[in-house]
Amino acid sequence: MKKYYKVMKLVKNLLLLTFLKKNKKLIFKTFFSNYKLLHLSISKNKLKFIITYLSLFLLTASCSAKWRYSENSSLDWAKISEKNKFCKIGSNQSPIDIVNEFSDNELIFNYQLPKQNNAEKIRDHYVLKTVFFDRSYLLRVKKKYFLRYFEFHHPSEHIVEGQTHSLEMQIAHKSDDEQWLMLSVFLEVGKENKNFNEIIDFVSNKKNLETKINLNKIINKNDQVFFYDGSLTTPPCTEGVKWYVFKTPIEISKEQMNILIKKTIFSKSNAREVQKFNFEKF
Repeated sequence: MKKYYKVMKLVKNLLLLTFLKKNKKLIFKTFFSNYKLLHLSISKNKLKFIITYLSLFLLTASCSAKWRYSENSSLDWAKISEKNKFCKIGSNQSPIDIVNEFSDNELIFNYQLPKQNNAEKIRDHYVLKTVFFDRSYLLRVKKKYFLRYFEFHHPSEHIVEGQTHSLEMQIAHKSDDEQWLMLSVFLEVGKENKNFNEIIDFVSNKKNLETKINLNKIINKNDQVFFYDGSLTTPPCTEGVKWYVFKTPIEISKEQMNILIKKTIFSKSNAREVQKFNFEKF
């Protein structure tokens, strides 16, 4: 395990250094030379996790190294780089204010019951991502979208008829042809929720780098959802992301809420402003 983290840190640092020198050829040379080392050192699932992480790293590092949240995040992000232009001119941007009715959930879940550690955590800009390396997936119209990571946003990025929720859990999935599908689950203060103990314990313990997380206990698969085609909510605001926003908020205690905000969000607010949306298209 120490070797795994050492190699991963080496790859990340080398990529960052080569990016700062703006030498793309050296970036890819560094990545693929270490890819061979990783392939010999760790399991296929963890290798896929690293590839996903490095893809996210390259995407955000090349497009948005200095972005931050503000009252006009979209305009500010677009000024940083031409690659962030969709943050300003995109026609299907996220998040949105949902004013239409929710409908039955068409997704078929195949989340594995973890018998061993299946997730790790990584800080990415203003959030702590919990990244999965097992083979859990969900099915949409016979297409598999594999579970990649989840993160939290405070307050919620999506709103419903003008109402903002305290916290939003976004669960990211990605298909083999590089298409993103996101689940959005609202969280509100209420009764203590023991189903969140795995996550609470994990994000609270800095020394615990790996854990078992069973999302089957958290997601209400029978809840109604609102589906739309949107975008990533951070630079470069790539469009073509399929969003499923769950209707019913999940209750957690005030203490649990405070821990999630304090331990996973590194900004006063990490919610992008609501974007214009043409509901007639859907």
